[in-house]
Amino acid sequence: MTILQRYIFRELVKTIVLCSLGFVSLFLVIDFVDKADDFLKHGAAAREIGLYYLATAPGIFVQISPVAVLVAVLVTVSLRARSNELSAMFGAGMSLPRVCAPILIGCSLVSLLSFGFSELLIPRVSRQAREVSRARVRPGKVAAQFSMNRYWIRGTDAILSANLLDAPARKLSGFQYLGISPGFQLVRRVDAATASVRKDGLWLLENGVERKAEDGFVPVPFERKAFAFPETIQGFIDGETAPAEMTWPQLSAYVADTRAKGYDVHQYEVDLHAKLAYPLLNVIVSLLAIPFALSAPRSGGVWRSIGLGLLVGFFCWITLSLSLSVGRKGLIPPVVAAWFPGVLFSTAGLLLFRNARR
Repeated sequence: MTILQRYIFRELVKTIVLCSLGFVSLFLVIDFVDKADDFLKHGAAAREIGLYYLATAPGIFVQISPVAVLVAVLVTVSLRARSNELSAMFGAGMSLPRVCAPILIGCSLVSLLSFGFSELLIPRVSRQAREVSRARVRPGKVAAQFSMNRYWIRGTDAILSANLLDAPARKLSGFQYLGISPGFQLVRRVDAATASVRKDGLWLLENGVERKAEDGFVPVPFERKAFAFPETIQGFIDGETAPAEMTWPQLSAYVADTRAKGYDVHQYEVDLHAKLAYPLLNVIVSLLAIPFALSAPRSGGVWRSIGLGLLVGFFCWITLSLSLSVGRKGLIPPVVAAWFPGVLFSTAGLLLFRNARR
């Protein structure tokens, strides 16, 4: 890179760091205010609270990085344009692509950092955050663990497990209930294709088989049957969201294994594609930010750029969330749900570049 390109790159990196720290700090403060009563109620030490938020910060950075990058690019470019530095660069013979090159490189590095966090760091530190949360925020509550591609709960004289969890629908697929005696002997087993909880608190199991030790574990099939299990489905919902926190290879293996068992895994296929598509938004939003910053460099200054960045970022977030939600419901293919917003934003950015000032 030339001296001028290194200058733009340095200014962009500084602004990205400041914006990221600002957004992450804001999210942590809001979360602390929300959980402060629980921390104090259960006697959480300052060290435990610090570890909890230290473990939470990488995940928040990954979530807010596209907005932080968007605001940083708008501020960096608009400040250079407002002070006529870009005009001087163009007058010295630099083309718009050469001026934008260090910006795209910087945004690409943030994309790699975001992907690296989600693959290497977040799966580890998220477990630490959950341990503190369970010990100091929701102590004593039963919550599911994820192991061997299944959710597991150690309940009252029983072990419950499921292949798939549909939290919005409060429904489990591939459900299994293992009743055990105080001596840890199996006394009852219930398998069902799906499980949900009725309004009266009873479990409603469908297309299943029940076996009891007193009957010699003879299978008794049923189509729909209500059971009075002491455990609730909330334990599964409050448990680990392991598939969302898996690395891409792990989630890919989980999707393949669960699909082979005959279950519909389109919601996790969306998450699988989103693991690659979401970090790339850090580059894609810069294609939107640069033309916007060049369109009116002298009107509003930094605050205009910040406000515009938040507005555009909110629109991008709404579009992405809507696309992923529609994909998880199976209305559009998972690959379309994950990649359509990025294709839309990058196309809009490239079209805006055609009219950008040179």
